[in-house]
Order: sequence, then structure tokens, then C-alpha cells
Amino acid sequence: MIETLHSLRFVFIMLIVFSHIVGKSFDFGGECGVSFFFVLSGFVLSLGYGKKDKQGHFQTRTFLLRQLLKFYPLHVLTLVVCVLLDARLGRYFDICHLLPNILLLQSWIPFDEYYFVANGASWFLCDILFFYLVFSSMYRLLNELTARHAVISVFVVLLLYSFFATIIPSSSVNSILYTNPLMRLLDFCLGILLCRFYVTKESETLKMMTRFSRLSLTIIEVALVILLVASFFVYDMLPARYRCAAFFWFVIPPVISYFSYADRSGGFVTWCLKQPLMLWLGGISLEIFLVHGLVFRIVNSLSLRMDMQAEWCLVVYELLLMIIVAWLTKRFFVNKIYTSLVKYVL
Repeated sequence: MIETLHSLRFVFIMLIVFSHIVGKSFDFGGECGVSFFFVLSGFVLSLGYGKKDKQGHFQTRTFLLRQLLKFYPLHVLTLVVCVLLDARLGRYFDICHLLPNILLLQSWIPFDEYYFVANGASWFLCDILFFYLVFSSMYRLLNELTARHAVISVFVVLLLYSFFATIIPSSSVNSILYTNPLMRLLDFCLGILLCRFYVTKESETLKMMTRFSRLSLTIIEVALVILLVASFFVYDMLPARYRCAAFFWFVIPPVISYFSYADRSGGFVTWCLKQPLMLWLGGISLEIFLVHGLVFRIVNSLSLRMDMQAEWCLVVYELLLMIIVAWLTKRFFVNKIYTSLVKYVL
């Protein structure tokens, strides 16, 4: 496990969480966070299973079932809670809208009432599930290309994507460019290409940077933080069709690349990321992602009854409760179900 990347999961999941707290004025957080996780998925899967795939030992079915056991029961639980909460208020979902969500197919249908139904965050799982299905094929394809052909392919894909993003209607930007699994596959493939370079001899030169002084590495890390902050201001200047995904192809890779190299010896930011608390928070990032919307919804409902005036106090309370619920869910629900069923399913 690359500990720095593991902890960064919590950092970027919090960007997503804050985007949901703040609203439209901080869409940057959600789109940046989602891009990070899609690229990271391609990188981590390639690093962890690429060698097995080359040797013919990687089994998509076994891997897929194992991953489903980790997140599908929690997906169903949050879906049921959402339905019950809405039913209590007299709102009911159309079964035609719920069924794709239950089957994790909702992102393939380009309408809000499908991919944002119930626990809206679950559209992410639909895309991830698709990436797991095609990982082996995409890994082999991208690693069999020569370096020259890989560069040409990236250039051609960028041109085609730019053309497609330009001609689609503004009303379809969210449903196609942001959530559609085929379009977000580009983020996943970018992660695979990052890993391809990471394991080459040429990348050894970059790995040598860990011999720099702690101060020098801290300066590099601060520069990466500044890059992320600067991207926030550039983001608002771009049309939605380009900033929702493609913009972050130039922002996220430097972050993942550096912290994968600096895992053994980095600067102050790396030291912070390797602390036990950050590693623990990184370990419950998926649970945070799936339960945070429900926690906020329940707390906001109760706060209206209690007439809480200090909004910042309410946010702090929500965040603390979100982390506690995520941890309890992982320990007493996700892990219990996984250990109980894995021996039967696999």
C-alpha cells in the first residue's frame, strides 16, 4: 500500500463532501475529487494487479465479486434508508428509476432522475464497477502500445474528446461528460498510463528525488498544493463542458505521481499524510462517501426542529457524526458482511 495515496483518499473525499455542503459555488470540490478517484483507481489497480494480469493469473470474475462484497451491501443499505426517509415525507420513487440504481446501471441512463436517484453518490459505484469489468482488457491494450503510439493515441483522444465536448448540448454535460462510464473511462485509463511510467526504468530518475533534503521536498509539496488552489480559480473561468472532467487530467496526475514517489521519504506534507490518523481516515473514505449525504439529511432535519442558529457549529457536528457513522458502518456492517460471505461467494 502506498500510504500517501491512501491518506489522500480522505483529503479528496472531503473536497466532495464540502462541495455538497457549500453547493453550486464549490462544484470544483466534487469534480476534482471524483477525477482523483477515477485516475487513482486505474493507477492502483495497475500497480497491484498488473503483474498478475501479464502472467495470466488475474481473474476478473473473482476480483469483481470480491470488490462487490466490499461496497454493494452498503450501497443497498443507504438506498433503503433513502427510500424510507422519503416515504416518511410522502415522497415515493418510481420503481423504473430505482431498478437501475439497485443494479448499479444508473450512470448509463442520461437523465437526472436515474443517475441521481435516492443516494445520489452511488452513481460513482456504477462507473467504478464498469472500470473493474474492463480493467484487464484496458491494461493489456495500453501496455502493449509502444511509447510513440501511446503518445499519439493520447493526442488523438484529446482531439476527439474536445470535438465531442464542443458539440454536445449544454443540458447533456452532466449526464454524458461527468457521469457516463464510457467518458469517465478516460480518467481510469490515464491512471493506467501513469502506472505504466511509474514502473519503468526511466521513472527511477524521479524516484531519486526522495534523496533531496526535507526542505526541498516540502517546497515541491507546497507547490503542488498551490497548483490545486490555483486550479480552483482557473476552474471558474472555463465552460462547464471542459472543466467537469478534462481540466483535471492536467491537475490530478502530478499529485498522484509525486506522492507515489515520495511515499518512502518526502517533505512535511508527506509526513502529515503518513500519520496514523490520516491513514485511518483514508481507510473509511468509501464509507464516508456513501453515508455523508444521509447523515447531513438527518442532522439538517433535526436542526430545523431544534432551531440551531450557529451554522458553523452544525457543519462541525455533521462532519464529526459523518466520520463516526462511517467508522461504525465499516467495522460492524461492511467488514462483518464481507468476512461472512467471502468464503461462500469465492
